[in-house]
Amino acid sequence: MSFLSKLTITQLKRNPRQTPQEARRTKLIIKLEEQLALAQVQAKGERLIVTKPCWTRDDNGNKVRIQRERQVKPWWFPQGSELHMVVRYGAQQLELTKGKRAIVISSPALLPGAINTLIQATQAGELDAAIDAVVGARKLKLPKP
Repeated sequence: MSFLSKLTITQLKRNPRQTPQEARRTKLIIKLEEQLALAQVQAKGERLIVTKPCWTRDDNGNKVRIQRERQVKPWWFPQGSELHMVVRYGAQQLELTKGKRAIVISSPALLPGAINTLIQATQAGELDAAIDAVVGARKLKLPKP
């Protein structure tokens, strides 16, 4: 009797991976959702606490995984009586339309709605060209191995 005959063997079926475009959209949506949470928490006058896993050494010199606080910086800033908001992909600001990078928001109460609109636009693929421009510019700067 064969050992393999005891097992059920089947064809390997993998889940289809995300396309690079979908992965970029997902990355931007995650960051926009962080900004939405930050706007909602700041409206209440509280502080947003986001943690990230990192490695450190304990007293015995062993590596241990801990959770550290991470700061979420707002993508908006006051400009007179309005708020101006930029959308970032990595460290770069996205050019939302030709030559324009900022969104004007008339009141802080409208900020969560504007961020929700940006999330919907990202899901619909409206920011794909802007993301591709940022990623393409970064690829040009990287030296070839």
